[in-house]
Amino acid sequence: RRPVEQKGSEFWIEADSLVVAIGQSPNPVIQQTTPGLDTNKWGGIVIDEATARTSLDGVYAGGDVVRGGATVLLAMKDGKAAAKAIHEKLTAGSAK
Repeated sequence: RRPVEQKGSEFWIEADSLVVAIGQSPNPVIQQTTPGLDTNKWGGIVIDEATARTSLDGVYAGGDVVRGGATVLLAMKDGKAAAKAIHEKLTAGSAK
């Protein structure tokens, strides 16, 4: 399969920072470069399973950086949980 360009589907999102995650294992330098971000003994980021929130306010994580090499279904679950929590935080003041 190859992506098919969809004319007019481009958009911009303003952000303070962007994390590009490509791979199947957590970045080994995360522990040294991100003070206050809780990680497990394998270097994966620790999250609240219901919201994908990390130990840092406003930081969410999911997929391989949390679980190591796992299924896309688990990564999608994390993404949906994070999206819901972020939406709730932005529209209601705090995520559950």
